[in-house]
Amino acid sequence: MKSMTGFGLGKSQSSQSLIEVSLRAVNGRFLEHRFHLPREFIPFESDLKKIIGEHFERGTLDIFVSRKSKPGVTLAQVVVNKDLAKKYHQAYLTIAKELRTTAQGIGVETIARMPDVIRLDESTGPSLDEKKALLVAMKKACAAADQERLREGRGLRGDLETLLKSLEKEVNDVQGVREEVNQNLSARFEQKIKARMSGVEIDSARLSQEVVMQLEKSDINEELSRLKEHIRNYRQLLHINEPMGKKLDFYTQELLREVNTIGSKSSVSKLTQIVVQAKTLIERLREQVQNVE
Repeated sequence: MKSMTGFGLGKSQSSQSLIEVSLRAVNGRFLEHRFHLPREFIPFESDLKKIIGEHFERGTLDIFVSRKSKPGVTLAQVVVNKDLAKKYHQAYLTIAKELRTTAQGIGVETIARMPDVIRLDESTGPSLDEKKALLVAMKKACAAADQERLREGRGLRGDLETLLKSLEKEVNDVQGVREEVNQNLSARFEQKIKARMSGVEIDSARLSQEVVMQLEKSDINEELSRLKEHIRNYRQLLHINEPMGKKLDFYTQELLREVNTIGSKSSVSKLTQIVVQAKTLIERLREQVQNVE
């Protein structure tokens, strides 16, 4: 079992640069990537997604990538705009001709100082060596995040098992008061029927039949059976080594549905108290399951 929350850091280097990838994962219904990449690494986004897909099924991920040049190495290039330089030179010649003077003072340094003739391009495209280093750093970050998510997952499994055990006790307590509930319901139904048939001779067999029919509608045995089955399936899912968050969330909703039904049929205060406690435990289960991948 893995948690959906975790952090991982991966570092690698090429012949030119030092690359660092940090990954932060939080809860999410689906797998969502949010990349924060240097502009020159944007073409590699699909390659990074493939690596993420090998480690993550669900969650919202923020991926931060930094690229720094090694000491003594510059990733920038000096770019000369030759066409613009020629136009400046032609402009000087045109001015000299208009003024009927020579253009001897027009040197290379003069033209080179003109705007945009020479510029520093820091967006040098990454080499294949750098791409390989980026992917290595991404794999390291995912592996580190996985270790943290597994560690948190072990804690989550322990919490869920403890809550499930407590819920199982509450279900057993419901089973224990079921007979008292049915006796209470039987007496109430019999009184209601007699009150409605006041002054009319009542056949005891018919009366018993009516009471049994009402009890069948109000009995909680089916809900108890389904609760026990859900708890059994829930416990099995906790020990399957694959993403089970969605299934656990489904069973949590089913547990709550059955407990609510039992609560709606409750006719004794003791059962109502057990139902309230069971719903509290299920709500805590639901909160924990939101963290499971």
